[in-house]
Amino acid sequence: MVERHLGKITSAEFGQVNGHEFLIGLQLEFHFDGGGVGDGGKYTVNLNEKAWEKTDEALGDYLVQQMKFLDRILKDAKCRTVSQLKGKPVEVTVENRMFKDFRILTEVL
Repeated sequence: MVERHLGKITSAEFGQVNGHEFLIGLQLEFHFDGGGVGDGGKYTVNLNEKAWEKTDEALGDYLVQQMKFLDRILKDAKCRTVSQLKGKPVEVTVENRMFKDFRILTEVL
């Protein structure tokens, strides 16, 4: 079942995942009426060499894609840094009680 919730970003960090230093990227948590959810590592990348057996070019392409995503999110939220995302209004999509996606509510900023 797909659910959409209006809420806010309660935590926004960019860096290594605590306890999993081979993962790096954007880490977000959201709160909405009736609960909250984390991004589940959707916006992190595994820098372990075995995870990228194809080529360094594939990893580079993926990282560029992730940075473009981050740039769009910051622009939508009218922020310059990841830490400024905290408190921004969002619509969070949850499917089967698992985080699926989110969008910044640009219409209320």
